[in-house]
Amino acid sequence: MRSEFVGRQTELAVLAQRFEDAARGTGSVVLLTGAAGIGKSTLAAEALRRHAGSPDVTVVRGHCPRDAVAPPLWPWQRALRRAGVTPGVPAHGTARGAVGPDAAAAAWFAELSRIGEALAAAAAERPFVVLLEDLHWADAASLDLLRQVAGEASDSGLLVLGTFREPMPEETAGAFADVVRYGGVPLRLAPFTRGEVAQCVGEPDAAEAHRRTGGLPLLVAASRTHAGDLSTIVSGLLAGLTAGQRDVVRAAAVLGDRLDAGHLAAVLPEPDENEVARALTAAWHAGVLSVVEHHGAGRAYRFSHDLVRDEVLARTTPAAARALHRAAALALERAGDPAEAARTAAHWRRAGTDDACRAAASLWSRVAADLARARHAYADAARLMADAAAVLDPADPQRAAALMELARAEYIAGRYDAGLRHCGEAADAAVAGGRPELLAEVALVLQGVTFPEASQVIAKLCGAALAVEGLAGPVRARVLAQLATASADLGEPDAAAEHARAALALAGTTGDPVAELDAARAVEATLVRPDDTAERLRLGELTVSHAERLGDPLAAVLGHEWRVQAGYLLGRLDLVDDAVRGIEAVAARSPLPLARWHLLRVGAARAVLEGRFEAARRRNEEATALALAGGDHTAVAMDLVLRQQLAAVRGDAAELSGEVWRALDRMPRQPLILSLRARALLLAGRPEEAREAYATVRPLLPVPMTNATWPAVLLHMVDLIELVGDAGAARTAYEQLAAFRPYPGALGTPTAYFAGAVSRDLGRLALVAGRPAEAEELLREALDRNRVLGARPHVALTCLDLAALRFDRDALTEAAELAGQALAIADELDQPGPSAAATRLLARIAARRTEADPLTPREREIAEFLAQARTNRQIATSLFIAERTVETHVGRILTKLGYANRTELAARWTSR
Repeated sequence: MRSEFVGRQTELAVLAQRFEDAARGTGSVVLLTGAAGIGKSTLAAEALRRHAGSPDVTVVRGHCPRDAVAPPLWPWQRALRRAGVTPGVPAHGTARGAVGPDAAAAAWFAELSRIGEALAAAAAERPFVVLLEDLHWADAASLDLLRQVAGEASDSGLLVLGTFREPMPEETAGAFADVVRYGGVPLRLAPFTRGEVAQCVGEPDAAEAHRRTGGLPLLVAASRTHAGDLSTIVSGLLAGLTAGQRDVVRAAAVLGDRLDAGHLAAVLPEPDENEVARALTAAWHAGVLSVVEHHGAGRAYRFSHDLVRDEVLARTTPAAARALHRAAALALERAGDPAEAARTAAHWRRAGTDDACRAAASLWSRVAADLARARHAYADAARLMADAAAVLDPADPQRAAALMELARAEYIAGRYDAGLRHCGEAADAAVAGGRPELLAEVALVLQGVTFPEASQVIAKLCGAALAVEGLAGPVRARVLAQLATASADLGEPDAAAEHARAALALAGTTGDPVAELDAARAVEATLVRPDDTAERLRLGELTVSHAERLGDPLAAVLGHEWRVQAGYLLGRLDLVDDAVRGIEAVAARSPLPLARWHLLRVGAARAVLEGRFEAARRRNEEATALALAGGDHTAVAMDLVLRQQLAAVRGDAAELSGEVWRALDRMPRQPLILSLRARALLLAGRPEEAREAYATVRPLLPVPMTNATWPAVLLHMVDLIELVGDAGAARTAYEQLAAFRPYPGALGTPTAYFAGAVSRDLGRLALVAGRPAEAEELLREALDRNRVLGARPHVALTCLDLAALRFDRDALTEAAELAGQALAIADELDQPGPSAAATRLLARIAARRTEADPLTPREREIAEFLAQARTNRQIATSLFIAERTVETHVGRILTKLGYANRTELAARWTSR
């Protein structure tokens, strides 16, 4: 029987390569997976022994305790502390209720970036290996950081080894898949073969040992000294201990992970730290425990395997377990370490079901949730608040407040469905518990969440809150604003406008800046017509003013974006420039990545409008990467919108990648998305599919003018109406878009794109509707307006439209001049579609001129000289021909053109 490491040669080869890569500065994440007892930790330890024993390699370990009783990022924090790595100063914690999902995602991304930068800096000095064990029990924050590290490890000498037990919880399995998608390497361990079992126990016993253990390495190793199943093996391990030592081991199994004599002695009925220390040492020698850390006072232990701990737990009576949990909870409370709040709550949950235990468990879960929130680990805060609410009896007067806090935590974590459900439960509990004053707080939990199911719930909650007597003015204003937003989403524009304006008026009388901000957002959401532009500008300035006083950077950015939108539509580039400078200032002083995301999106939209396409792509890509890193997949949709605008303006289907179509397929079948998809098919050079898609969006006309997206739907449809030649649709769309004609600027949205002067779209629609004279007037107007805006790509497109119209009217000289301008701009800006169209049109103009002109090339040449009042002799000298030949040509020219003499030809040649 041999004791050397057995098997796993393929896995060891992969790990060896990863260690070599890390030494060369190319790190990675490797995930060891398999059933309990399959040997994940053993394999990791062997790989570290073989490849990371050099003092030139930093090796640190972290362990995830079961039941998520540690603070967020616990395994990473312990590993970094052991390596002496200190991340930068953390972002400031956020006050309860003062943050929304966007800011939460941005703050959490900043927190992860802070730790990721510390890891990368440590790995830049020398290879840095992090072993994280039992990641199937990891908190959500730790899994988020693992995702981020997986995407960035290749840029440094950082190697992360993680162990996952299978089967994994659903959330953990999703994180595992993400890590693999971002570049993580999965290594799934299989049971030992019969030959490998023979290497462990010897050939004579191999067949029986393989049959009995199924090749599970834990059982194979234990069967060297104790035959039988796990229960029998654990009995054998415990057999050499005294009764008192077995009591210590049972207490250790109840208390959990990291074990030392001091902690255990504090919870045992007869504390004797020396006796406890001797019992732990005996259990270590027996193979029940393993040493995880040496410190000044002795050793810290953990169970040799969680399966061993589970077996010991099964031998502990429920009453004894409850008593130990109570003692542990009280000991932790005396210690007063906030980092142990979740562990304290877990012990109280298991200590009993009486009111005192429930209240204590809820209290400590809320403390733990606050700690997670301060670290921006919002998903973990939501989980801990769920624990806090779950232990309370339905009749408990604290239940309504706990459910409300749970709903708020879920909202901040982006779990809107769960947040809505718990808002409803909190409202019911508030009414049942005689606490109607909580109804307004409940109604205000989910801010800015607009989809029909949510709006129905929120409208109901707001109605109940407004029925409460004595509601303070600022609170009432905020509830009215919330009701306005819900009403607008439910297709009740009149009610929404009424509630929003009532909210703004009331907030103004109270002077409460938070209420005014909420009311301003609600009013802006009801501004769906062009004549609302002045009000949008006013609200933007109001919002910026209040946001700066409150220190709310995202509200300030939003106010500046309203100013950008209004400034562009008014053709006031000075307003646009001032608002963009405002966003730049906010992004420069704010640590929130979301502020930079808005700046990048506004910059990308402006760059497309002005023809700076490469700058637009760079900003779009950076903004998309920022959104993905922060987990904001809604914001990623803006990438699709900008790419489509690039394809439209440049006339290049290559702007539409395969990801565009996948994203469109995932989106809900709303009017905006349907029109977006139909237009994308046309831009991709798939006209027949675009015609079929147009048939599905044609019934949308006239587009209801109740949602702020209605102009975008119409703008997307202009290309399709032109493709199909649908005169009726052209007239309907024209009548709706004509409301924007009094405004000389660009129509669009700061975080998406601006489409240039609407006069061009109106001119194209007028042409399809059979009104060419009106179309020409509108296109000339658009040409002037786009030039003033500096929207050069749209100048080229408008020149092209007008050139085609003038060509159809046989105004070949002007058509050629306009097409030439379009070609020059398109070539300069890199608009391949318009460039090709202008070239084709110029060729058609030249062909028509040739067909219509009765003069030969030589006769046209002589006619040009005649128009310059040259004599026959001068012409003959210039062309090196005889003067008589010139005289003959002049006679033919006058006859063909029907002119009486040379004077008449000279007078009429230029206009001809």
